[in-house]
Amino acid sequence: MLGRAACAKVIGVRLPRKGILIRLAIYVPILVFLSWRAGQKWMAEQNPEPAQDGLEMKLEPHKRTITLPDGTQQTVYEMTQSEAEEILGPLPTSPSMSTGEPTPAAPEKADAPAKSDENR
Repeated sequence: MLGRAACAKVIGVRLPRKGILIRLAIYVPILVFLSWRAGQKWMAEQNPEPAQDGLEMKLEPHKRTITLPDGTQQTVYEMTQSEAEEILGPLPTSPSMSTGEPTPAAPEKADAPAKSDENR
């Protein structure tokens, strides 16, 4: 094999120093990767998935805006459980959903008993 100096004479071009080659080997792949990710993100923003539009169209008849007591407005979707399963697919179940009963509240802490005058 030819040495570095011999290669430079054959090619007629002086090769860059070792430090520059190492930096290029490190930074060029990083820049290529970041550029590729930025390109993917830009393409995703330019071509949004049509599935979201279909879901929005299905939910639109059930959409309602309510005004809360503090004056702010909140968008809610009102539908039965069967309609929700039809639109969104199988729903997660919880014990209170299946029986229709409200979940019990956490027990309140009892205050310490008041001292009576008899214990003095």
